[in-house]
Amino acid sequence: DIEDKITGFELGAVDYVTKPIIIDEVLARVKVHIQLRQLTEKLKNKNLLLLEEITQRRAAEAKLKETLRQLQTAQKQIIAKEKLAYLGTLTSGIAHELCNPLNFIQNFAQLSTDLVEDLMEELALESNKMEAEKFEEFQEIVNDIKHNSDSIYQHGKRAEKIIKGMVRHAQIDNNNLQYSDIHKMLNESLQLACQSLWAKQNVPMKIKTNYDESISKINLSFSDIFQAFMNIIDNSCYALKTKLEQQTAANQDFNPTLSVETYNLGEKVEIHIYDNGIGISSKIKDKIFDPFFTTKPPGEGVGLGLSLVHQIIVGQHHGSIKVETQGGKYAEFIIEIPMTNSINFLPEQH
Repeated sequence: DIEDKITGFELGAVDYVTKPIIIDEVLARVKVHIQLRQLTEKLKNKNLLLLEEITQRRAAEAKLKETLRQLQTAQKQIIAKEKLAYLGTLTSGIAHELCNPLNFIQNFAQLSTDLVEDLMEELALESNKMEAEKFEEFQEIVNDIKHNSDSIYQHGKRAEKIIKGMVRHAQIDNNNLQYSDIHKMLNESLQLACQSLWAKQNVPMKIKTNYDESISKINLSFSDIFQAFMNIIDNSCYALKTKLEQQTAANQDFNPTLSVETYNLGEKVEIHIYDNGIGISSKIKDKIFDPFFTTKPPGEGVGLGLSLVHQIIVGQHHGSIKVETQGGKYAEFIIEIPMTNSINFLPEQH
């Protein structure tokens, strides 16, 4: 009856036969169900193939996206390197043009000092012929002139040192290994990277250095390592400037401090670059070496600085770099560079 049929279907039956049993009807029903089973299996297999195809397409799409990202990164790095190459050429040209008037200033400052010294000797000989008050007045003026001439000469020498450093770094071949004094590189990086804060923005920054003098010269790609140091120190200067602005706005005292230390680990040299600036949030700490990642406002950074640092230190020189930080407190970059190893040069772009 109807209730028995319903109960059967509820228990999982797919069909039924009624009595008296008709063999042809049973065979026909069995044939239909066999065909249904075969069609179901085919459909299942088609679904599996379709799912596999979708998975493969998604994997291919992900690979394509990664390839595109790598191409974009490479393109940005090529542009950055071309800009650096152009900047090097421009720097060399400007430095050459500045050297001539700078030499003129230094030479005449030195000549003025010599003339003032001669004048002081003449005044000393004529002192008995002059009134004491008048002599003291002349002597004071001459001393001021000598002091000013000495100051002009000393500042000229300082400018000459900066220019020579810029030219040296601009002219060094990217693919030229050389044994270099890493402490001298750090000092010049500090001077160049921090110059704008000292001279233009009047940031009262304290710089501390503690170098391990047992470290000998290291065979490395000078310009690339120098660029890595510059990028890290420039970030430190930015962090110090930002925190100083924040603390000043809040009427709180702050003493910007940047320290650089080196340690001889035998087969490696370890470099610590520390600043007590704004630090790095724990949320973004793992992203800072990713290409295009930056926390700076638009126009102040494209997010390639630390990415390039990582590529130079780790990829090129087989070293390591890590950061220890606390948001709002400090950041310390710890770099390890092997004393001797084979260098993987960054591809030179033309």
